[in-house]
Amino acid sequence: MTEKSTVRTREMGIELKTQREAKQLSLREVARRAHWSASKVSGWENGRRISPIDAAIYLAHCGTEAPERDRLLQLTRPPSDLYWVRPHFDQLVDPMKSLIIQENLATTVISNSPTALPGMLQTEDYVRTVYELSGRYTTDRLKVLLQARVDRQRLLQRRNPPHCVYFVYEHTLRSILRDPALMHEQVQYLVLATNLPHCTIRVVPASAPPYHLVGSRFTLMEFAEHPPVAYEETFAAGLFIDDRVAVEAFYVLHTKLDQAALSERESREFLVRLAEEFDLMAS
Repeated sequence: MTEKSTVRTREMGIELKTQREAKQLSLREVARRAHWSASKVSGWENGRRISPIDAAIYLAHCGTEAPERDRLLQLTRPPSDLYWVRPHFDQLVDPMKSLIIQENLATTVISNSPTALPGMLQTEDYVRTVYELSGRYTTDRLKVLLQARVDRQRLLQRRNPPHCVYFVYEHTLRSILRDPALMHEQVQYLVLATNLPHCTIRVVPASAPPYHLVGSRFTLMEFAEHPPVAYEETFAAGLFIDDRVAVEAFYVLHTKLDQAALSERESREFLVRLAEEFDLMAS
């Protein structure tokens, strides 16, 4: 039976391919140098698990420098895990990189964001203000985080993007961040996003059951050739979940949200009205 890939092994595959292409090496050239079959190398680059020794050999043939090699070799350990934590406070790693890789591999992205607007749909001004409120970042670190968010949002502009569904909550939309002018710009941005054929925004009204009390900030990602994965975000870290039973639990909540949220058309009309409200408050 073919071994299933995980979030970690797929990210390692992307990283290996990136290192190879940076040195302008073909897949067959790396295989020849290391006395491997081309199919074995292709399997690793497509998410099949690679051992720490084979990964070190692969990276050596690509001329990967020691700091980067050591970072990538961490992706080969432990040998199996269905839960993978990616700390937000690691100064050496872009906190969004792992999520960006998985979202770009996905065919469908479903986001539930009960306490803040989805990161993919936040304006730069909104993002900066949220990060400044936390009070935990230096100016330099804030620049890195803002760039990471911009990189992530490129997903919506690429050719053949995944179908993205975002559940946003009325109480979050009505929470004024800094001032009404910022909120008018942010909600107007959401209205414009509803025009994208691959982007669906569903508003969970205040009259709906309080799912924000039981549901976390999570993203479900579906793939053409891999099982679905859940990503759960906390203040300190992001958690990738490959465990089938746990992922199914997120789908149960998704079904409830789908039933409680306004329709796509009703959601757009709500956002248009709310943008007008914030515009009046700002004037």
